[in-house]
Amino acid sequence: MFSFVIACQEKPPIINKDDSLYKNISDLIKDSKNSSKADSLRNVYLIEAVNKIQELDNDSLKTRSLIKVAYSNLLLRNWNSYKTNSFDILKRCILLKDTTNLSKAYAYLGYYYQSKYTPDSAYYFYNKALNSYSLIKNEAEAGKMLLSMATIQSVEKDYIGSEINTIKAISKLKNSNKYKSLFLCYNNLAFISNQLNKYEKSIEYRKQGLEYLFKLEGVDNLKIVALNGIGTTYHDRGDYINAIKYFNECLSYNDIQEKDPKTYALLVDNLAYSKFKLGQKDNLLNLFYRSYKIRDSIQNKGGLIMSNFHLAEFFWHKNDTSVALQHALKAKELAEQSNLNIDLLESYLLLSKLEPAEKGKEYLLKYIQLSDSLQQAERSIREKFTRIAYETDEITKEKEEEEKKNWLLTITLIIGGAFFTLVFIYIRQRSKNKELELNKKQDEANVEIYNLMLSQQSKFQDGSNKEKERIAEELHDGILGRLFGTRLSLDSLNEGITEDEIKEREEYIEELNLIEEDIRKISHNLKTSLFSSNSSFRKLVEELVTKQSKIGNFECKLNFKNSTDWENISNSIKINCYRIIQESLQNINKYAKASEVTIEFYEEDKSLILSIRDNGLGYVEKNKNTGIGQKNMISRAKSLKGKIEFNSSLGNGTGVIMKIPL
Repeated sequence: MFSFVIACQEKPPIINKDDSLYKNISDLIKDSKNSSKADSLRNVYLIEAVNKIQELDNDSLKTRSLIKVAYSNLLLRNWNSYKTNSFDILKRCILLKDTTNLSKAYAYLGYYYQSKYTPDSAYYFYNKALNSYSLIKNEAEAGKMLLSMATIQSVEKDYIGSEINTIKAISKLKNSNKYKSLFLCYNNLAFISNQLNKYEKSIEYRKQGLEYLFKLEGVDNLKIVALNGIGTTYHDRGDYINAIKYFNECLSYNDIQEKDPKTYALLVDNLAYSKFKLGQKDNLLNLFYRSYKIRDSIQNKGGLIMSNFHLAEFFWHKNDTSVALQHALKAKELAEQSNLNIDLLESYLLLSKLEPAEKGKEYLLKYIQLSDSLQQAERSIREKFTRIAYETDEITKEKEEEEKKNWLLTITLIIGGAFFTLVFIYIRQRSKNKELELNKKQDEANVEIYNLMLSQQSKFQDGSNKEKERIAEELHDGILGRLFGTRLSLDSLNEGITEDEIKEREEYIEELNLIEEDIRKISHNLKTSLFSSNSSFRKLVEELVTKQSKIGNFECKLNFKNSTDWENISNSIKINCYRIIQESLQNINKYAKASEVTIEFYEEDKSLILSIRDNGLGYVEKNKNTGIGQKNMISRAKSLKGKIEFNSSLGNGTGVIMKIPL
């Protein structure tokens, strides 16, 4: 907070003195900062200044005036107005690309959220201010923002992160005259070391910080902070004699009680507690109560909690449990009212020791639960700090600067990258060419296989037709001739002796006529070609279906729509359709347990449709991994520039539909 106030007190840039309106606004803001006047009157000045700011035409003057107004609202603790002013400044600076004042706007918002105990938001805006100050190369202000971030981290027990940011802050501030900020940096490092039980390091940091204070005047309050910190470290280390020495040195400063009663009460309480730990009894209770009364008079609730803790421990040591319990309960009540969870945690632990068994267990349980909750909250806030840090563009900035210094390396990398890219493209293109060549050979092989199948079928049909012709000739020339001779013989015998014989012979003759007609029909049918030019592919599919249906013990309905001109359909389509039917029937035999299968070929929208459905078990599609067979079917459809779909559900069978453009 101190570093923030110092930053806000920097002199504004030189303004045109003839600008009466701006001068009037500046005078009003100056009056609003006059602490000798009533707060109500100071607020009136501030409101009048804000109204006049709207009359300014110069955007830069408006921004500067709003910054002054925000600072006055801060001094008056008008938090809502301060927040509104800060966001207005931020929006204006982003719009005007005013980087310098943008940094201040971020810093103002960081301080607002820090004052409202919202550490993650405060850290975020301080980090934004840090980036903005770094862009304009304002190392001193960037160091102050790092210190503010480190302070938040130390309060939230992110000691490692706080230490890193504090060291970064020192590196940016060490060549400046910002001695107070440097003191605060070493003060924070001392606090962290003390929390980590590195007492000697803590004392060393306190003394390093004091060296910067010796370069300044009128900073007795900060010297007391450093000396009290050294005394506290000695106390925590168990060296109560040295602790008492430093507390007494702090109390020896002139008029400390009148100038800073809060710090005076802290020192008196620390002195009394160290004496109590050392075993001294002289004037001990008076010291405890003197601190208690001062803290009560100024309503210092945090200090009152600590006084009650020390008094409770003091009376407990004297075996006056009832009074000790009263102070412990008072500490708990104040901690609850002030939402000070750390103090509430300590009060639960103290009460668990002072209260009887069952009641004590309840407080111990509360202590454990609150401790777990606080640890989880601390982890959460530390994670937020880490995320915010990664979102910064500081790393990007450093990379850009490094790239400027190493441009030769960058060019080399670009050339190398381009070379490897070309090699990759070449290898990939060659791979694609090989794949295309392989697909082409596969298509040629499929056509050749189909042609071989057709050739085999054609030879079979030729042999079958020749055999049919031979049988037809035998029937016609042999059997029919013999039957004809027999009929003539019987006809000549029709001159039989008896009437019955005549009638019987007539019946034989008629029967022979019928046989002759039947044989003629058979001969005619055998001589007629049973296969048209389109029958070869159909015959192949029919044979496949007949064979697979016997193996799978299912009934298969095969339907070729007559509109399809199979003679003009390419062999590549035919062989791929054949293979897909073959794969589908094999899958049905293996997995489906179907009793009925329907295979259909038909044309639709200038495309050939192949549909295969079964009434088998089916499967859940999302749980079904694509097998090699299914992948092959998809590949075949793709090679024909077609699409294939698989539809299935448990108990409803499976459907395969392939659509191929003709």
